[in-house]
Amino acid sequence: MVLVGLNLRPALSSLAPVLTRIQQDMGLSALSIGALTTLPVLCLGLFAPLAPWLAKRLGPENTLSAALLLLAGGLLLRGIPATPALFIGTLMVGAAIGIAGTLLPALVKRELPAGADLMTGVYTMALCLGGALGAGLSIPLADALGGWSSGLASWSALAALGLVAWLTLMPRHDGATALPGGGGSTRELLGQPLAWQVMLFMGSQSSLAYIVFGWLPTLLVARGYSEAEAGWMMGASVMVQLISALSAPWLARLGRDQRPALLIVLGCVGAGFWLLLQASAAWRWPGVVLLGLGQGGGFSLALTLIVLRTGNSRLAGKLSGIAQGGGYTLAAMGPLGIGVMLQFGVGLPSVTLVLLGIVATSMGFALFAGRNRRLEVDATGRLVTR
Repeated sequence: MVLVGLNLRPALSSLAPVLTRIQQDMGLSALSIGALTTLPVLCLGLFAPLAPWLAKRLGPENTLSAALLLLAGGLLLRGIPATPALFIGTLMVGAAIGIAGTLLPALVKRELPAGADLMTGVYTMALCLGGALGAGLSIPLADALGGWSSGLASWSALAALGLVAWLTLMPRHDGATALPGGGGSTRELLGQPLAWQVMLFMGSQSSLAYIVFGWLPTLLVARGYSEAEAGWMMGASVMVQLISALSAPWLARLGRDQRPALLIVLGCVGAGFWLLLQASAAWRWPGVVLLGLGQGGGFSLALTLIVLRTGNSRLAGKLSGIAQGGGYTLAAMGPLGIGVMLQFGVGLPSVTLVLLGIVATSMGFALFAGRNRRLEVDATGRLVTR
């Protein structure tokens, strides 16, 4: 599971540092580049709800294997320096990550029910490490392998390694392919306000993460940093996420609910954006650290909420599909919106205000999603919130 998590971000974070090279080599407009950064996030949302359906028919283990195979194929295709291949490969990558990322919380709850929240922090830490490697190594790989296309395609080797390891070590349950436990229908879940609150928090905090993956190097270059330095700053910020991704679930356990922890990490995100985009260059590294701590903790807690707000692994799988499906669909509007703003020449002060507005919105959703409540199936088979 940890090695699978390691594969769920390099495909996204490795693209941003080479966007300028892609735009110059292929003659793409800023709006087309914005669509390229939005497409994988949108696919995360569109394909995540398919994960529970596929897991029911193929089994969660086989479904995750197929997702890793699709990921490796999409990464190879994206390495072909042609516009159709670039966009189709990116679509495949988004679909694969959407399915795999949705299945992991349910598998964690099934295999380690007593420590599911802490295990979520562990594989989220691996996920953040993958994101940091993608951001930090993107430019060096492109330089070493002779171009951005070869650099992007090289990440398929990590996906292939993850697939081999998963096929070798994946849990096997004789006679039961589906996730155990009773669960209400998706329609019933959509009738529960708690499911919407978790989804809206997932979407709002994820939009900030994908704006960072898609546009932070570009915004930093606009501030006067070099392309390589901007890539390393983004990589360092994602690397810092390792600390909070692992520690945030422990912090969340200290109280009856997760609202204080959620507000702390979102406050760090807002402060990080302000220091990086508006403060003097002397504050750039504190900004890198705060942004990383906030985003690592925010994403880890968002996944932890899926586990904590459900009574069994089947409900966790369905809530994961709704929260990540709807959430990532909303999150896709973030990088697209930033791309449109840059296309029309909007300055960094206005972009910063928009980012802080998204942070404030996410805080509002956190106040509801962070309450100590849980979705369960009662003795009559009815889905309730307790």
